[in-house]
Amino acid sequence: MFIRLLYKCIKVIEKLSKKYFFSILKREKYSDHINAFPDVSSFNDKVSIVMTGLIVEKQDFTLETLKLYKKRYPSVQLILSIWDNYEKSLISKFTKIGVEVVLNSEPDNIGFGYVNSQIKSNKMGILKAKESGCEYCLKTRTDQRIYKHDFILYLISLIKLFPIKNNSNNNPRKRLITTSTNTFKYRLYGVNDMFMFGNINDILNYWNVEYDQRHIDDKSIADIMNNNVTTLEYAKANICEVYLCTNYLKNINYEINYSFKDYWKILANYFCIIDSYSIDFFWYKYNRWDERKRYQNVKRRLNEEFMFSDWINSYNELIQYNESEEQKLFKINMK
Repeated sequence: MFIRLLYKCIKVIEKLSKKYFFSILKREKYSDHINAFPDVSSFNDKVSIVMTGLIVEKQDFTLETLKLYKKRYPSVQLILSIWDNYEKSLISKFTKIGVEVVLNSEPDNIGFGYVNSQIKSNKMGILKAKESGCEYCLKTRTDQRIYKHDFILYLISLIKLFPIKNNSNNNPRKRLITTSTNTFKYRLYGVNDMFMFGNINDILNYWNVEYDQRHIDDKSIADIMNNNVTTLEYAKANICEVYLCTNYLKNINYEINYSFKDYWKILANYFCIIDSYSIDFFWYKYNRWDERKRYQNVKRRLNEEFMFSDWINSYNELIQYNESEEQKLFKINMK
């Protein structure tokens, strides 16, 4: 009844709108409402899912997400890497369903955008996964959920379908897969770090970086965080996602030259960017009702996300670069 009423409201809104079509996507809140057989694959016992961040207690979102993964992938190792200030009663809810909980103390300097906190919680969770002898690891967050059936098999299939080209030194071993959400076409080396799947050693290599020693009250960084810089200045400031990606490239002995051509090249050579909706990726955040707000089919925008179609074009070297246009992009203010 409620859904039918909602559809009627949407139809009225669409009729009144002179510009847009609208649609609705509904997802179950609780794992008990998802009646599904486990996804069967010979690879499942080779995979660990590492979840990090603050536990979302509202509607038991984090707990229900892990329950769903346990239902879908009973042989996959589930690891929750969190801070050590949670009540034992809350932690026991996770251990009771078979989740391994890693408790961490927060670093003294959390870093810009909490980058040092991310480095520590992710690294400790991934190290726990490596101890189990798993081959693949998915790093995800406590406020995100993947609803798609067989998404793990899909990710492994992509790794097998697109091996790294000319990888004579076996470093990295495989591609790292991430999503279009928060991977921007015009944020140099700004690869999404919230969701990442790959060979356990490559995932560990991505997060095995030194802390960012700069402090959060640094005025120059504050200006950058407020987007009061050009696209090129933002990249060279090397903060947050850019800090992680550029340090990973250094770990695999890649020399960065700060150009869009180079950025798209490394995405094509070392990563695979999938469309978030291809795995029914859900981010439980304040603006979740407009989850594709950055998608544009009318004009190009600076915050345009890098989609799988962009990635496959780059992989096949079909992108035509224009140096004069690139120079214009370098001068655009991020604000």
